[in-house]
Amino acid sequence: MFADLLTRSRRLLARHRDRASMRVLHRVASFIEDCYENDEWDMQVNGETALLRRLAPARFTTVVDVGAHLGEWSIAALRAWPGSRVHAFEVAPRTYERLERNIAAAGLVDRATLVCKGLGDTTTTRDMFYYPDHPNLTCDRPRHAYHNQPFAAQLVEGDSYLRQHDLGPIDFLKIDVEGAEHLVLHGLSRALAADRVRCIQFEYGAFSIDTHVLLADYYEMLASRYWIGKIFPATVEFRDYDWRMESFRFSNFLCVSRGRPDLRALAQGSSGNGTKELRH
Repeated sequence: MFADLLTRSRRLLARHRDRASMRVLHRVASFIEDCYENDEWDMQVNGETALLRRLAPARFTTVVDVGAHLGEWSIAALRAWPGSRVHAFEVAPRTYERLERNIAAAGLVDRATLVCKGLGDTTTTRDMFYYPDHPNLTCDRPRHAYHNQPFAAQLVEGDSYLRQHDLGPIDFLKIDVEGAEHLVLHGLSRALAADRVRCIQFEYGAFSIDTHVLLADYYEMLASRYWIGKIFPATVEFRDYDWRMESFRFSNFLCVSRGRPDLRALAQGSSGNGTKELRH
């Protein structure tokens, strides 16, 4: 009976989709869907800041922020994890200058290594595009309609940077680079293979249409070594890949090393195995 009711409802809604009342209903339903799927940029609202707080008992020390922009995430991470140091990468020189000022204003200069470069799959110089009115959209291809300024971007391979700076395990790697997240991960292939990165946060969204790198590709790259889940305001929803997850909504995903069930439990906000004896 319930299935018949659903079928009749679908037919009724489809038949009257051109009515004003149906358009309003669709907008309301779309808004609810956006909220349910956590389609939200503000890290104070979408769960990113809350995740940092939940992971505080792990006592992270080495953090890498790729696509640091103005430093909001780096500052929040350093405040949530008092014993940590961040290596923050910002490729656009004008944005990097503001990053420097913000880190200084927050009183965190002694705990931050700031790098005016991008982290990529190779060490090179390449053209990128800076948007003066929207500096958060800096990217490796002119995909936006706003006025842009091309510039020669300095990139460094991730594994090379770790070797040059003699960095040990990375507790948390955050990547937000406007669709080039997969290139950052490729550049860290040796570190990932050696299980030297405990947690990874990456953004997935509509830029995957442009790059042809789907969420499925991230799962194929990482799922053998990491639990992968979508970040929500109060938890991380870890799950296996399903093609219906390819929504192209801008979302942040968390990967936790399969050798660290304690970190997974903290990220979820649960008291699962390993939360009493946190390993570092």
